[in-house]
Amino acid sequence: MCSSWKILLGLSLLALCGALSVEQIQQKNIDILTEYFHRGWREFCDAPVDEGVMSLYNGINPSDTSIHVLTINNQSVELPIRALSEIRDFDINPNRKTLLYINGFYTDNSYFSIQAHLHMLQARRRDLNVIVVNFAKDVQQLYYALRHHLTLHGYFIAKILSVLVGNGVDPKAITLAGHSVGANAAALGASLYTTERINNNQTLSVIDQLIAIDPCAHICDSDDIFVRRNVTSRVVVLHGEGNLFGVRDPLGTIDIYPNGIGYYPKRRMQPGCESWVCSHMYPFLLFMESMIERVPITAVKCESWMAFKDGKCNYTDTVNIGITYPITANGLYFCVTQAHPPFTLKEDGLEYRSKNSILK
Repeated sequence: MCSSWKILLGLSLLALCGALSVEQIQQKNIDILTEYFHRGWREFCDAPVDEGVMSLYNGINPSDTSIHVLTINNQSVELPIRALSEIRDFDINPNRKTLLYINGFYTDNSYFSIQAHLHMLQARRRDLNVIVVNFAKDVQQLYYALRHHLTLHGYFIAKILSVLVGNGVDPKAITLAGHSVGANAAALGASLYTTERINNNQTLSVIDQLIAIDPCAHICDSDDIFVRRNVTSRVVVLHGEGNLFGVRDPLGTIDIYPNGIGYYPKRRMQPGCESWVCSHMYPFLLFMESMIERVPITAVKCESWMAFKDGKCNYTDTVNIGITYPITANGLYFCVTQAHPPFTLKEDGLEYRSKNSILK
């Protein structure tokens, strides 16, 4: 009897029948999620995990989301999401521009080190109010966010925006930014913020801009892409991969395609990358280099990647990756970058090099 239950009911009954402990099942869950993560969002969402056992562990509840803010003396403080109203008690200056960054992508402490980059961003850019929302500290939390909680995370973002605006921060001075799943949560939050203001008959001032860094292409069983042109006054999409993880199509007011990756349906990776995850992470590193080191990574407006390769671009219309863009900028922008920091090639990044090129 016990043997047949194992076959029919899976890992949970394996634990009940004594074949595996709950801890062993959970470790198997994590191993499965880590393996399936590299196959893309669809496979990751359908990973054969035991959610019953996963639910026994910390990290799956939306209330586990944290907010990271700075004190006056440059100390980073982590707050639970339920303390979002306390943001106003920290180093938030209405006279500065505000960057609300949504971290929704799992990484370990590796070369990419998302958490380390975000901490440096907060510490070094004291000319900005930098608030980091972290709702995926590990692969289990990312799984539950995608499968069950993304709408609620969008609601959290909308509430944070309301707190900031209610405490004197001008919506026209707010930039939302996020990578991958975080970009979708940020876009959804901006939409919910606008809807809430309209429903409550409040004065509507649309959030200034969204920087969507290789936004997630699919959200489990849904093909909905929350990143779209009208969720904020300006939407900048920084593309990175375009095969398994990121969105290929132009979605924003400005769409930047470093190295042309993702523009055409070619399975080509970013410089120095040997995996799709690396290519998906690459534009995050470009954004961090521009923001932390203040290094200009310039892209030029072109009709297509082929036009860029042929040098047929409008070289009077350029943008620098970051949070400041010309009011008139609109359309597709391309550039060449390199495999290691500093990623920028400066003005040389506006020219495709066919011989001995990093893009050959």
